[in-house]
Amino acid sequence: MKNSLVIGLFAFLCLHETRAQDSIPLLTGKVNLSITKGTIECDFTLSHVPRIADYYIRINSGMNILFFKNLDANTLINYDKSFHDTLSYGESSAYYFAANGGTGKFLPRAIQFKYVGMYPVVKDTLKDYSVDDWKGNIAFNGYSVRTDGTQSAWYPILYDIQKDLKYDKVKYDIEVTCSDCNMQYINGSLPTAGTTVNFKSDVPQQLTMFSGKYKIAKVDDTYILNPDISEEQIKTFCGFTNLYKKFYEDNLHIPYKQSITYVQTTPTSKYNAWLFVSYPTIVNIGYGQWGMKSFFDKKKGDWFKPYIAHELGHYYFGTCKTFNTELGDMMSEGFSEYLSLTLTRALISDSVYKTKLDDKIKALKDFTAVPFAKVKSEADYSNRELYVYNYAPLIFTAIEKEIGQKNMWAWLKAILETKTDFTNYGFMLQTLKETLHDDNKFVLIQSRYFDTDKSFENAKQRIKQP
Repeated sequence: MKNSLVIGLFAFLCLHETRAQDSIPLLTGKVNLSITKGTIECDFTLSHVPRIADYYIRINSGMNILFFKNLDANTLINYDKSFHDTLSYGESSAYYFAANGGTGKFLPRAIQFKYVGMYPVVKDTLKDYSVDDWKGNIAFNGYSVRTDGTQSAWYPILYDIQKDLKYDKVKYDIEVTCSDCNMQYINGSLPTAGTTVNFKSDVPQQLTMFSGKYKIAKVDDTYILNPDISEEQIKTFCGFTNLYKKFYEDNLHIPYKQSITYVQTTPTSKYNAWLFVSYPTIVNIGYGQWGMKSFFDKKKGDWFKPYIAHELGHYYFGTCKTFNTELGDMMSEGFSEYLSLTLTRALISDSVYKTKLDDKIKALKDFTAVPFAKVKSEADYSNRELYVYNYAPLIFTAIEKEIGQKNMWAWLKAILETKTDFTNYGFMLQTLKETLHDDNKFVLIQSRYFDTDKSFENAKQRIKQP
């Protein structure tokens, strides 16, 4: 979004994930990059492929396919492309292999993918920029290349259609060569200097990548890649990060498993600025006043701290637990924002907490929210930003006032630890009911905040009460 901060999303495998992937794919091979030419050449093998009847394989739409090979038979495979993969965001194309006879699909256990892409290189000038930048962009900005883990699909991502399950978290052993880079990083590995680096992880990761010419900073177990702030500010910022992590760990009793790595980079557009998370990486994208240095602008106060708290909350809601179905996006963002509000009240400022609640209430003044029980698709959100970042956390805040902080933390922990195929409305009800052990209280919450068209008015009224 223009001149504002967009809360991003999504990661590595956690013991409390929604459901374990039946088989964790292994990605091996080589990648050749050029940050000056904007090229990315991939020769990948995806093995340990799970048995799935109905699937797509998503690959970035800017990649030109040389071939797909069935390594079980050592033969090239004819492939088809689907135009009905509505979850691929437009950045990726959806491929599949038709079974012999023309009915159904065929999926080898090991597949070689060879493809190459060339993308615009957008430099920091007044005239050399694109109209927009976004999370799923494969972004070359003259001194680096940035990809997210799943939306850009720069590596092949298997998608189970029936289970609404992305296999974007993979184990990997890949060699990345970038002759015009001095530093390279892939999610789940340490940033490493060199033009050719072998990255390996036995813990499944979304493969966010940041290669280029930049410096790194490290304080305790927190890294900052390409920092635009002073050494003292780096120490202060990492201190906030570690304090916020401890707050969540102490209340949810689920520890962070990896070091947080921040990336500071610039957009390929003139006006975009935002944060996104792909654990253990948090990426801040913005020029000048929207870089990390803006976090220390005294005129703006502590505005950035709740945003960092939100992104750290995504370790739990979005990483430890992945969400699907029509309410999945709401739960991932809504509970992360609720965590941010709770942390703001406890560690930042009660006045900032109250101001954020008031701002959310004002933002919903002319908005008609569909209650959770009546949402049949994400289209029912009407306005996604208002629904997931304002309406949902206000509902959760009101519920906290009904059941108390202790029960609220217990409910969040139950959501994170209860295994399920679908994180839908029934799942929300089940975890809440099992947390409360109080049928009267459960019915009150369901009728007041989940089922009724007056849910927002009820929440607003409850929040204003002592």
